[in-house]
Amino acid sequence: MKSDQDFSYPLLTLFDNPRTRIILTQILLLGSILFAQPKDRIELQINKSSGTVFNSLNDNPIYAIKVEILSGNNEPKDSTYTDHKGNYYMDPVGYLWRPRIRFTSYDFETKMIILNENHLDEQGIMNLDISLDPIPESEKPKVFSKGTVASRAKTFFWEGNIYYYLESNSIASDYKASRIIINEVSTDKSPQGDLLISINGQEINPLLCYVPQDGMYENLLAILSGYLPEPLFDNSGLPRYLDENLLEPTIVFGKVMDAVTDKPVMGAEVSIIGISLNKRITGSDGKYAFQVLETGEFFLNVVPPINSRYNNPSKSKLIIKEARGGWHQSDQILFPKDRFHWAK
Repeated sequence: MKSDQDFSYPLLTLFDNPRTRIILTQILLLGSILFAQPKDRIELQINKSSGTVFNSLNDNPIYAIKVEILSGNNEPKDSTYTDHKGNYYMDPVGYLWRPRIRFTSYDFETKMIILNENHLDEQGIMNLDISLDPIPESEKPKVFSKGTVASRAKTFFWEGNIYYYLESNSIASDYKASRIIINEVSTDKSPQGDLLISINGQEINPLLCYVPQDGMYENLLAILSGYLPEPLFDNSGLPRYLDENLLEPTIVFGKVMDAVTDKPVMGAEVSIIGISLNKRITGSDGKYAFQVLETGEFFLNVVPPINSRYNNPSKSKLIIKEARGGWHQSDQILFPKDRFHWAK
């Protein structure tokens, strides 16, 4: 009978073979690599991304927060800014590997969230509300590089957004303000450090600009006072915030688009459930708009054109907190009844 040592001898001889050791080492290395792969390596299709960003101290919505959806290598896939209600919206986003969403601002701490399938509903739609912590004034940088005031100012102006321009009157009771829709914007900084702004091809006085901020319309230079060499707002005698009576009725607006072609849909019927307003029929540009003087929670309803190839979409919730000064954008997409081509 052979001993245990007799049976182990051929196995020991096998491991003494250099070629065998190389093969086994490669197998073990491959196994360790596969085993070490992170479990959160996932690929998601995000069709829509939306939500609201709040100030963690007072629950007020935050305006002009940059929102970015990033891929696993931190490459931006899509980005936008929050509106004056703190809302952000991106559609469509697309496929991403190990996606994450990042919220950044000069005035608030940056927040990064790794996304997974639990953030999406069955239609690949993500709605994510978050709160950000303000950065204390003592911790903000006090030295600003050339042009920073211009780039910071530009975060308050982008195409499709609005601001109010105050008429310069000597008597406060005679103040008037005009609501301006932004189609084109450019900002710069003069050699003396003054802020230069051009809106829709016309140079404007930044001291008379009022932009949405924390639910109100605040003087632009009051917000940017730390960037400027002179306290222009403090010496102006102008109100820091616009009186509500100077604001126009809240606007609900948007476009109705084809989910496959991304082209506007003409002939769609849009209405707001809960408000006695006339219905809107989209034109060739797919746009619609309502003026609203009521506050509360409502639903936006879209009916596809008669005899069209589109499914009826779900109703979108609208929360209107201000009867004046609001600016709610709600773009709507219609999916074809044949969803096969949509995935391509």
